[in-house]
Parts: sequence; C-alpha cells; structure tokens
Amino acid sequence: MKKNLFMMAAVMFGILLAFTSCKDSKKGSKADDNDDTEQVEKDGKTATMKDAALKKVASLEDIEALSDLDLDDLDLSELDMDDIDLDNIDLSELTESQANALLELVMLVGSKELPQEAGEGMTMTAIDVDDEDVSFLLEIAPGGMNGVDIEQLDMVFSNADLRAMMMQELVKGFESGDEDMNTFFKVITTADKNLNIKFTDTETDKTAVLTITADELKQIYNQ
Repeated sequence: MKKNLFMMAAVMFGILLAFTSCKDSKKGSKADDNDDTEQVEKDGKTATMKDAALKKVASLEDIEALSDLDLDDLDLSELDMDDIDLDNIDLSELTESQANALLELVMLVGSKELPQEAGEGMTMTAIDVDDEDVSFLLEIAPGGMNGVDIEQLDMVFSNADLRAMMMQELVKGFESGDEDMNTFFKVITTADKNLNIKFTDTETDKTAVLTITADELKQIYNQ
C-alpha cells in the first residue's frame, strides 16, 4: 500500500504539473505582437470593455484591473495560457480579490485547451472555480493509474492516516516542483480556496475526490 501511496502522490503532482505546463504552444507566433497588445485598463475603469480583446496579463496592474471587471465583458479568444505571464510579478503583493479574478481567468482560458491527456491513462476534462473551490475533473480509462482502481483511491482519500501519508509525498513534490505550478498554487492559496481533484472511472462511473483544504494549502506554503 505504501508503494501505491507514493505512486498516487506522484500522479497527483503530475496532473497539476501537466496543467501548469501547457504554456508553450503559441509563444513564438505572438512574440511580435507586443507593441500592439491591448492591455486591460490600468486606471480602474470598468466601462465599455465588451469589445476589448485581452491579449496579455503581465503585471499587478493588469490583475488589479481584472478584479474590477466582469470577465464576460472581455474577448478572451486571443488569450492562451502562455499569455498569462506571472514570472515578473511579486505575488506576495497579490490580494485575495485579485487572486480570485486571476483564478477565474485561468479557468476560462485553460478550459479552452481541454480535454488534455494527464498521463497514467487519465484525461483532464474540466476546470471549475466557484466561491470556495478550484476543481480539476479527470476521467480514468480502464487500466489507468497503473492498476490502482477507483475504490483504492476513495479508500486513501477517506482514511485520515493514509491521506496524511499521501499529503506528505505531495508536499515533497511541491517543494521540488516546477516554478509555474508553485506559482499557480500560491494564487490558489491567496484566493483562500480549497483544491479538489475529482476522478471518474469511465467504465463504472464511480468517483473519488481528493480535497486539499485552503488551510492545508496554507500549511504547505508556510513550512
């Protein structure tokens, strides 16, 4: 069972890494568009954005403007994950409302790239953000996850001791992980949201859900 726990933790880490790594498909084709990029209004104005095409989010001011807008009023057709550039932004200055706006944007943009293979016979089918949770929905094909079935997953997620062991392995993954993934989880933590990873067996329709609470995420980042 301990071997399975390590494998499950590695799979969880791989799923999240797969999502945050889908940022390289259009980088070259958009490199020459920077001078013509239409940024979100940076003076706090929220009016007349219906026809504005958002092409880049690359500053704290951009994120601040997003928190004042209804994203349904923005044209996101030209924006992909690679255009949400947080590399040079001090996320320690990010407020909870800004983090929530950024998560909503990531959900809308990232969903355009789904479904996406997540390895181990799994497919990420949807991302959802609501008032309390960020949720990843995955389907497991027959024989996926190296033979770990949905009942075993549910048992681990439901058993406090087994779940604690798996969380320890996840923490190790966070500590040594990809910078983009750690940035994404910093945003989730700042937004004060729980993280859910929901698995559905495509053969039986049975499900298992791993929930990492907002408090647990904060503990991970405060270690």
